[in-house]
Amino acid sequence: PVRHRDSPTSGSSRERAPPSEPAAMTNRQPKPFRLSSEATPYSPKYTTTQQQAAEAAAFSSLVTHLRGRLDVPNIELMILGGFCRNCLAKWYLAGAWRSGLHITYDQACERVYGMPYAEWKAAHQPKATVEQLARLEATKPFHASHPKQDPPASPAASLPHTPSLSSAEALAAGVQPMGGVGG
Repeated sequence: PVRHRDSPTSGSSRERAPPSEPAAMTNRQPKPFRLSSEATPYSPKYTTTQQQAAEAAAFSSLVTHLRGRLDVPNIELMILGGFCRNCLAKWYLAGAWRSGLHITYDQACERVYGMPYAEWKAAHQPKATVEQLARLEATKPFHASHPKQDPPASPAASLPHTPSLSSAEALAAGVQPMGGVGG
């Protein structure tokens, strides 16, 4: 057991083991998480536009950060965080479709990777080791989900950019609401 210096109990006789294994290997079940637009007692009150701007800035910062971390392969992101750059691309694609912007998965990947995925993979994605593959399998219950979603079928969807669709228009265009953990 290791005493954590930054814990409120440091210096006391209370000790705890360091987190040496992914949570999935300790037999805990994943807890579904759903990001909510509802304010919490700790969040400021802001408009939907302000919230969306803050979330867009956070996404953009995360993408920029990951583009600079070429030393972190996708498999390690999946093992430790339950998501990877491909997950971000899938979420970006779903958000684009919900907003009436028709893009392809390859275009979403290019937004996240900063280049075509095949090019990035050839230059920066090392072959996974046997140990990484075993850890990936062990942490599968914690991986993000990506519900199957067909692209919008409306004629306006082929334009480079269209105005946001209302919920009824989105459903008519074949865009289904997202669901599931991480989606």
